[in-house]
Amino acid sequence: MGQPLRPSHLIKPKTGPEDPELAETLREGLEQVSPDDVLAIARELAGRRQYLAPLVERIAREVERGELRGWEELTRAVTATARQAETLAQQAARAQACAALPLLLREEQPVEQRLDEFLARCSDLDRRLALELATGVLHLRAPARYWLWTRWLWDIEHGTGILPLLASSTRALEGRSVGAQYRQLRPLVAMGTELGRNSGLVAHDLADDPELGPFVTDAFLALAYSVYLYGITNWRLSREFNRLLPPLPQLARRLLGLGRARAVRS
Repeated sequence: MGQPLRPSHLIKPKTGPEDPELAETLREGLEQVSPDDVLAIARELAGRRQYLAPLVERIAREVERGELRGWEELTRAVTATARQAETLAQQAARAQACAALPLLLREEQPVEQRLDEFLARCSDLDRRLALELATGVLHLRAPARYWLWTRWLWDIEHGTGILPLLASSTRALEGRSVGAQYRQLRPLVAMGTELGRNSGLVAHDLADDPELGPFVTDAFLALAYSVYLYGITNWRLSREFNRLLPPLPQLARRLLGLGRARAVRS
């Protein structure tokens, strides 16, 4: 018998924003969260960006000199687990990713082209991890212009995550390249923002704020996925084990790489 699927790889078919079962599950779970939780996480993300965005620029400049101060800090911020960050910190992966990093910063090229080129250069990495690194860097540089693509949002290999649940389909991304699919992800992220407004957890003025709004969306979607994950684990695991799970806001912080990152001083 094969190994059971991990909770993050479980998905109920035919679910979407209009599905009453999903809506009820999210509603009940999100009752454990307050607007203050969403705002607190968003502010932590915005604060982290203040010191990580300049770090990205510095790393890109230092690639040729081999001076990669702060690389581990950056990888902790764009991954959800310590193991993923450690993979990016390994010498071979670090050399490959750092060499490709300047490609992402060429604003004169379409983002689709930059992403496809970055993934081609990082072909030895797990494609999901390379996407998390690339879109994490883009999101840090210009949060309102670029959005995250993590496996908990939409796992490109398995079609799981919070966005397929909300989109009621695992086929919403059908671009001919990963870069083209990245563009198609944007309206699904916007759908999550709208769900946050409708839940009462995201104030309209916050969602539309050019500085904080993108991080409010990140926070809400991470919380929504945490609710889904809790629902799955409550169904599959014992009550004693579930007591070991962190509170919903803390789980969302882990998904967003908060808590493991440390400030970097030049």
